[in-house]
Parts: sequence; structure tokens; C-alpha cells
Amino acid sequence: MNVKLVFLLALLLLGSASARVTFGVSEFSAADLRNPQLLDELCAGESASFWCEARDATLQLITTKGADYLFNDVGEIVALYAKQQRGQDFRGNYALDNNQNLIPHTAPHPGGAVLFDGVYHPRSGVSSTWEETTLAGAPALRGTFSYTVGEIAEVTKVVTVSSVLSSMDVSVEVTRLGAGEEAAVQYAFPGIARQNQPALKVGQGESFTLNPPAQAFPAANYISLQSNNRNTGFALVLRPHPEVPGAGDELAAFPLSANQIALGRTLGAEAGATAGLELQAYGGPNEMVRFAQEGYLDLPGLFRPNLLGRLSLGIIVVLEAIYGVVGSWGLAIILLTLLFRALVWPLISAQTKSMVGMQKIQPKMQELQKKYKNDREKLTQETMKLYQEAGVNPAGGCLPILVQMPIFIILWRVFINFEFNEGFLWIPDLGLSDPFYLLPILYVAVMVGQSVVASKGNTQMLRQQLLISGVFVFFIFGFPAGVTLYLITSMLIQVLQQWLIQRNMDAAPATLATGVTPVPSPPSATAIETAAQNPATREASGKATGTGAKGGKPRTKKARAK
Repeated sequence: MNVKLVFLLALLLLGSASARVTFGVSEFSAADLRNPQLLDELCAGESASFWCEARDATLQLITTKGADYLFNDVGEIVALYAKQQRGQDFRGNYALDNNQNLIPHTAPHPGGAVLFDGVYHPRSGVSSTWEETTLAGAPALRGTFSYTVGEIAEVTKVVTVSSVLSSMDVSVEVTRLGAGEEAAVQYAFPGIARQNQPALKVGQGESFTLNPPAQAFPAANYISLQSNNRNTGFALVLRPHPEVPGAGDELAAFPLSANQIALGRTLGAEAGATAGLELQAYGGPNEMVRFAQEGYLDLPGLFRPNLLGRLSLGIIVVLEAIYGVVGSWGLAIILLTLLFRALVWPLISAQTKSMVGMQKIQPKMQELQKKYKNDREKLTQETMKLYQEAGVNPAGGCLPILVQMPIFIILWRVFINFEFNEGFLWIPDLGLSDPFYLLPILYVAVMVGQSVVASKGNTQMLRQQLLISGVFVFFIFGFPAGVTLYLITSMLIQVLQQWLIQRNMDAAPATLATGVTPVPSPPSATAIETAAQNPATREASGKATGTGAKGGKPRTKKARAK
């Protein structure tokens, strides 16, 4: 690879890693959208989009770890940019038709709108304020909004946005201005992203209904829109606030037309009648760790984890149990990694011993290949005989990797999505990348050490190992610090284990002649973990390293006799 290209790529990744999300509220103009011309095209005709009225408005931008919100002056969400990786910085690069914008820009009303019998009415007499507060022990912003809806009612809405959660607390109080007919007061979302056929669910008791008809569902414990029913994409979930007594009393879920969802209750017909809503609104990844940590996983049918998902839940339970003892998420990550490495120690040992065994029979294998280069059947027979004499299995080194891979993926998914909301040592927040780059530098140092140990003084192998491992360096700078801490701890244990095994095997008497360059060692467990999340690098790694094999101790007696 060209050196200049590598340097430029490193600068780009460092710049991305250094961009850190600052929680707060600031003004934002629709003219600052990445594609404002889309509004011109959208509103040139007879579009019913709410954006046609909001295009000249001054909006309020709130940036958090999980999402960036654009609010209008009545506390409605005109755009909600959910983040694939927590702490992602959009750098003001907001496009209306971005698939991460969960509020459809063609919808008739914004997200979090108050409807009356499914109808969105004009607002007037608006007043609004934002102030700092806390929510679940983390910094938050509370917006208070008052306005009049036509000649129907006065509305007071309070929205509390957390700096770390994907959920908002919502309180709505509606007072009827004059006598009229009973109406359902509804807090609604107009769809999800660009999904024309999302999965719509309504939960009642211990059961749920998928894609229900457009009718009221009494005593509902949630209503949701999900990108699909396959546990991927994004989700919008409305539920009665679990910490407010009576929040779910006489509350109904409303699957409205065109993929709209709402929770609401009845407003009386007499003048002065009131109706209140105490809700939580989730907007973020349709992902198990987030649902589990924010208390949504118990909702019936919302998320149905597979086997790996259930194992992930077990990891979360163990992680939280360790945290309950040590009181530090950083220490909890280290101890959980130590526990995991202890469990897979026999597998890693078998993998390393197998590779050393295969290295020792390479001279003999090359002799056989030269001798029987024109007789494949005989070559196969003699090769299998050599394997038996040396006590090695060419597939033995692959089996431990295959067994470990699901566990690596589980740990990765947990750490990448878990909200630690805590610092460790010099790191201000384990959920964000290290602002001082000390963890990435330490990762590189440990990686080089691992390559040196694996190469056993062989310069060619060392270069090969560094080339393979160097591919992963470019991804580490943007990782959350908690993930990097886990990778470093895991790799340190890998280096120690590899050194111990090689020292013990080098002390044993050699059984077969050597003298050729040994085959490269397998990728480290950490490299496997990272490659599992980057298919392109996994392919490159596989081509560069080859395959391993399993083996026990060589049979020195037979080798000497031969």
C-alpha cells in the first residue's frame, strides 16, 4: 500500500476519533441541512409534509450519545438521527432522507405530536424553555412547552432528553377550552425512517399483536414501529412510564393509518376537562443490549433474542454482577475478560501447540511434496502417515478458532452497545473513544509484542504478522474506550499464554528436522474479534496467515527410528 495513502487514511481516522459529541442544546436552521433543495422539491407542489411549514423555522438541536434530535418550538421532533455506534458525531451533516433519520420527512406531522382523534391541528400562543437537569443519574435537558390547539384545548408538554439513554421522558397535560365531544388525546409518531412496511406491534399483558388493524387497543403496555421483525435496524417505542403510578390506567394504543403509532386516553366533553399522559419514548437501534439496559426487553414480543442473544444477556448479567462487587466498569471489563480468557485457555493452548507441531513437520512435508509431486494419491497417503507419526491434526488448529468465534462476537456486541456512563483512570467516558489516544497506542504496542513473540526471531514472519495486524490499527481509534480496554486485556493474556507455551515446547526435545522458515502463527484472538466485525480485513487476514492444525507432543521415539 502506498505510504502517502496510509498516512492520509490514518489522519482521517484520527480526525474521526477526535470528533467528540458534546451534550447540549443549540439553534439550528433548516437551511443548514445537507440537502435543503429536497425541501424545495417537496414543497413545490401540494405536499402535506410538516416540513413545508418548518423550513424557515429556527429549530433546537440536541446532541446525545445515542441520537441527535431536532425539536421545533412546541417540543415536537422534526428529525431524530439515531446512531449506529454510540458517540457518533454527525458533525452537522444532517440529511432529511438519511436512513438514520427516524422521522419521515414526508409525514403530515412531526414525531411526538399531540393529536386529537388522530388529527393534527394548528398551534398558537407558543412558549418554550430548555433547562439543564438529570435523568437516571446522568445529565439531561428538560424542555417545557405551552400552546393552544385551535379552539379545542390548551396543552402543556414536558420533554426530558438524557445525554446517554435512547429514551425520552414525556409528560402531556391537556385542558379543554370549551364544551364539545369526547376525544382521544394521542402522543404520536408518523412512521419510522424510510420504511414503507415496518413491523408494527402492540403489547397487551403477556401477549402482543403484529401489524394489528387500525383500532384502539385498551390496557396496552407498549406500541412500536421497527424497521423489520428480524432484530435489526431501528425502533420507535412508546410505553406508559414504568416509574409513574397509574401511567397505564385507561391508556390505549392506537395503530393509526400510514404506519402511525400513538398512545392516548380520553378527554372529556365538558369545558375544563383534563387528560394527562406520562410516557417514555424510545428512538434508537433495534438492538438487544440497548433494550435490556433501558428496561424494554421484558415487553412481550418487542425483541425475541436468538441463542447468541441469550448468551449476550448472560454476559450482561455477569458484567453487572462484577460491577456490583468492584464498583468500577473499567475493572469489571478487565475481570470479565480475565474470566473469559480462563475459560478458553485450553482451546488457545491446543491451537498454539497444533501450530508449533505443524511448523516442525514442514521440512518433511516439503520433501514429500517434491518426491510425490506427480502422484497425488501417494502424496495424500504419505502425508496422512506423517501426521500420524508426528501426532498432529491439520484441522485441529481451526476447531478452537471456530469454537471461540461466537463468544468473541457476543462480547463485542455487548461492549460496543453497552452504556457505561463512567470513566476509568485517564479515560473520561468508557462509552466514547479515548481522547488522548493512549489506549490505541497501548493496543499497538501490545500488538507488536504479540507479533514478536509469535515470530520467534524470524524476520520474515514478523513482517508478515505486523502487516496483518496493522490493518486493524486503523479501526481501533474510533472504538469506544471500553471496547479497546477489553481488546488490550485480551491480547495481553494471549501474549502471555503464547510465550509460556512456546517456552515449554522449545524446552522439549525436537522430534523432526527443522531448518526452513516456519509457517506463520494464527491470528491472535483479538485480531479474530476485530476481523469478525470487518469482513474485508477478515478476508485479507485469512489469505495472509493460512490455516492451522492441531497436534499433541511429537513421538520422539518413532521420529528417531525413522
